[in-house]
Amino acid sequence: MLLIRRRQSKGQAMVEFALLSGLLMLLIMGIFDFGRAIAVYINIAEAAHEGARQLVLRSNYASSYPDTAIVNATLAKIGGGGMQLSEDPCLADNPACTTPSTPTTANTGYIWLTPNRTVGNQEVTVRVTYLYAPMTGLISNIIGPTLVLQAGSSMRAEY
Repeated sequence: MLLIRRRQSKGQAMVEFALLSGLLMLLIMGIFDFGRAIAVYINIAEAAHEGARQLVLRSNYASSYPDTAIVNATLAKIGGGGMQLSEDPCLADNPACTTPSTPTTANTGYIWLTPNRTVGNQEVTVRVTYLYAPMTGLISNIIGPTLVLQAGSSMRAEY
């Protein structure tokens, strides 16, 4: 009977794992940060929709900066989750800004409401701008230290 000898390959699997483990960890961290970014985007999209709904419900009242009722309704939709949102400070300017501004601090956001709203059948818009920062340093080195996420919702008050 003919015996076939196999080559000795002690430690081959360990070397292969060492070579591929860096790529595997990069992939896992990327999936983690991408999933977190998607979760943040879904939260701010739902918050913008709820803020627009609250603006429509309050369309019989003229309001101005700061509009705490709308901001509180928007924040209640998020329900915490470590997200810090506040009303866009550019709305306090005279005249108020017509586009949302971008936050300067990572993992914070601004809620921008249609400025100079009047009573009646008007279209109202709420935009939430969030400055997302990845948690893992390697991913932030690849895509940059921050990423601006923005979601908005517009509705027409039909009273």
